Amino acid sequence: MGLLDGLKRLLVEEKAQETKPADSDSDELELEEIEPRHITGEEFHIIIQDGVTLVDFWAEWCAPCHVIAPSIDDLAREYGDQANITKLNVDHYPDVAGELGIMGIPTVIVFKDGQEYRRFVGVQPYERFAAALEEALNE
Repeated sequence: MGLLDGLKRLLVEEKAQETKPADSDSDELELEEIEPRHITGEEFHIIIQDGVTLVDFWAEWCAPCHVIAPSIDDLAREYGDQANITKLNVDHYPDVAGELGIMGIPTVIVFKDGQEYRRFVGVQPYERFAAALEEALNE
């Protein structure tokens, strides 16, 4: 997914939210169950220890972070039963970003059993994240 595709997708999703009927509470519940999990700095150190975990390091003010957000959401829907798909706000937990040497966002890191497996910095297409998850899961 290119930068323009990501921006278009964001606009479509925003428009859909604006026009969503008020009686769609059950739909919202379903969506919440398949979204990436927002984790704290303390949870980060625990969750990456076992299995495959993708962490999207982001901030609210970061426009490129919002561009890749739909891809991260899609990864949660597709791989959420096989891997932990998470987001960590670097403004809230700068110590974790510092430990990992994160100098720019978005940074997406795939961990396997506590070890960094693959790192992506900047806007990347969905396929690159998915390929890294597939590789980590099948290794």
